[in-house]
Amino acid sequence: MMKGIIKTIAVSLLFALTLYTFCSMALAEEEKEDGYFTVYEEGTNKKIFATSMIVSIGDQYLDEENNFYEVVKVSGDKAYARFKQKVDIERSLDYPEAKAMAAAAQEDYNTLKAAELKKDRVIAIYHTHSDESYIPTDGTSSIPYKGGIFKVGDSLTAALERKGIKVTHSLKPHDPHDSMAYQRSRRTAMDLLKNGPDALVDVHRDAVPAEEYQGNVNGRPLAKVRLVVGRQNPQMSTINNFAWQLKANADRKYPGLVKGIFYGKGGYNQDLFPHSILIEAGTYTNSRYKAEDGADIMADVLATTIYGPDYQKKVTPGGGTTTQIPGEGGGAARALGWIVGIAIVGVGAYIFISTGGWNELSAKVRRFAGSEFANFLGNIRKIGSSSKKGEDSGKNDNDNDINE
Repeated sequence: MMKGIIKTIAVSLLFALTLYTFCSMALAEEEKEDGYFTVYEEGTNKKIFATSMIVSIGDQYLDEENNFYEVVKVSGDKAYARFKQKVDIERSLDYPEAKAMAAAAQEDYNTLKAAELKKDRVIAIYHTHSDESYIPTDGTSSIPYKGGIFKVGDSLTAALERKGIKVTHSLKPHDPHDSMAYQRSRRTAMDLLKNGPDALVDVHRDAVPAEEYQGNVNGRPLAKVRLVVGRQNPQMSTINNFAWQLKANADRKYPGLVKGIFYGKGGYNQDLFPHSILIEAGTYTNSRYKAEDGADIMADVLATTIYGPDYQKKVTPGGGTTTQIPGEGGGAARALGWIVGIAIVGVGAYIFISTGGWNELSAKVRRFAGSEFANFLGNIRKIGSSSKKGEDSGKNDNDNDINE
């Protein structure tokens, strides 16, 4: 009897704990319905960032200059974060995980190439908040089931495909825009993973003032992007390394593109795959075209991070051009020289054998140089002379036509 009671209590506690965890995660992944949170530095009140995502104590933020903060207080729509450290984000590119990712991609490519097979490079894209839109271009901040965010995903897709990368872009909606949206999009993410992608990208937009995302990258005005990493995730360390590598490559090639990384109290489905990332492409008060411009550049950052800096060298869709490696041209020229040389020697040997020896070959060469070659040149001169006369005649006719 007592054992039965204890078992019932244990099951009830486990259910309650599971329900609490699920509800707290769903709440954390929800966005602020009205307005947004502004986060300030503790002690100085310097503004660090703003976000429409729910901000909780323990959330963290890596800003554009790679200063790392942790939220220590939340009061209404304001939060305060404590400076923790300056991150040398370039070091993330030397992490074993970063080298292993590119090495694995290259190893797969080499193995399949040796077997005369083709390995598709695949990136999967989906949209948890499928209604998100951009007021200046879409006319509203929300279009149920077919938001402007899908067009930003289309731009990212097109940019990746131009680089020889196959993309599976899901247009499945997950409305309404509520705390359960991530549970609905989880099924979509799992379906996308069946295609064996190298990365899983959930594309969103923020809901803060336009200036929060306005930027200029290498002289190109655009809407910046922000990366989001879930704290309630057993793979957080791996996801964080991936996010750091993305930002490090962006900082190196396109400084100012990635405005920061937000570590929120949620999962964001990132437990499903180690190379998952949530990207916020601008905000609802930016032009969608500017968000598309940012996504266009982000495609190169994704490809560089996943496949290495020479990823275009390794994939040649349709026999197109590739990124040339220094010294490659000289090697190709030398190889061609050897081929031509071998061909000349082979032809010479064949002629030598077929003519019956050196004396007969020499005689034939002299005859060709003496009469046959002279006749050949004479014919060319005659043809050239006739052509010139024809051209002169045509020219005169044309002149007459113009004068008339």
